[in-house]
Amino acid sequence: MKKTVLIIATLDTKGREALYLKQELEKAGVDTLLMDAGTFDQRFVVPDIYPGDLSGEAGVSLDEIIEKKDRSRAVRAMQQGGAVIAGRLLDEGKIDGVCGLGGGTGTAIVTAIMRNLPFGVPKVVVSTVASRDVREYVGTKDIVMFHSVADILGVNDFLRMILKQAAGAVAGMVRAGKKLDVGKPMIAVTAYGVSSLCAINAGPLIESLGYEMMGFHANGVGGMAMEEMIAEGLITGVLDFTSHEIADEMFGGYCRGITEARFETAGRMGVPLVFAPGGLDNAVFSPFYPMPERLKGRRQHQHDIRFCVRMEQEEMAAFAAIIAQKFNKAKGPTHILVPLKGWSEADKEGMELFDPAVNSVFVDALKRLLHKNIPLEEMDVHISDPAFAKRGVDIIDGMIQRR
Repeated sequence: MKKTVLIIATLDTKGREALYLKQELEKAGVDTLLMDAGTFDQRFVVPDIYPGDLSGEAGVSLDEIIEKKDRSRAVRAMQQGGAVIAGRLLDEGKIDGVCGLGGGTGTAIVTAIMRNLPFGVPKVVVSTVASRDVREYVGTKDIVMFHSVADILGVNDFLRMILKQAAGAVAGMVRAGKKLDVGKPMIAVTAYGVSSLCAINAGPLIESLGYEMMGFHANGVGGMAMEEMIAEGLITGVLDFTSHEIADEMFGGYCRGITEARFETAGRMGVPLVFAPGGLDNAVFSPFYPMPERLKGRRQHQHDIRFCVRMEQEEMAAFAAIIAQKFNKAKGPTHILVPLKGWSEADKEGMELFDPAVNSVFVDALKRLLHKNIPLEEMDVHISDPAFAKRGVDIIDGMIQRR
């Protein structure tokens, strides 16, 4: 059966370019549906889905938007209505992937629609802003961003090459399929730079028990992607070995970007979870993520261009309160596992951030605040010790088997 790609663009400004993309996809043997997210009457190609359809789904009158010239409201309406329509087309089996193009506004509309689609659905956007920090556009989703290099403003030989390559990419992706075939049960494991050895140690042990490991980079986006996958029912158990994102969220560090959902989805869904304070000894900064004034003078560890700043007693008490508040709501089995000889490679004997006494503030506070039915187990090892990973894997396996 022929595949179909939904093309999204503001046809009042990007109509000729969208038409060329449509033609290239059809040459590649893919059917297309064209969604217009522009709000002006002038367009260079007739769409299959009009702006009024999008605004209607968002409960907004397109005429009113045009009359008031409210650009921000127009963008929100196109995002919300487009997401509803794209989701419905996917559910009805009428599309197999999405390809969009745009400048700053167009990219914001296209990617907002894409972020509402499930993992695995091919999502490609040709964008003038793909060379910038794209976190706000990609979020946690599997969106491929093609940098247009030149502005998407008039079709020329260079832009034709870019659009042809993008068409070839999305055509190949839809042929590869969007179905996620889940075979073995999946264990989610969080990791990041200075505590990743723990996850590396866990991998072979997880596989030996008949599971697959799915690693998540605890960089803000990674932790939230894991929460989404737990919510979608793709994860059987969680080894949340790296809770470092809390520290960066508190101070605006490199791994910020989590929401209230972080550390809560497994408990809400009843998914077994083992938690460790990996990397919670520090917050990470760089020339692009500057350290706040209040942390100046703290102990530091140079990681690469980024540097780790020691979290002290005040933060440890705050971290314990956050974790206890989240885990005390859990409906599923939860187990806290704490390594007493350090929580990262920067927090081990002989390293700049090693300080078991400060770490103990977190542990002591957590013992006071946690519900008594949540076990808190201490191990006289460093988090990178193979024995720590083994204990975590044994606990999660036991939890899963008891379920």
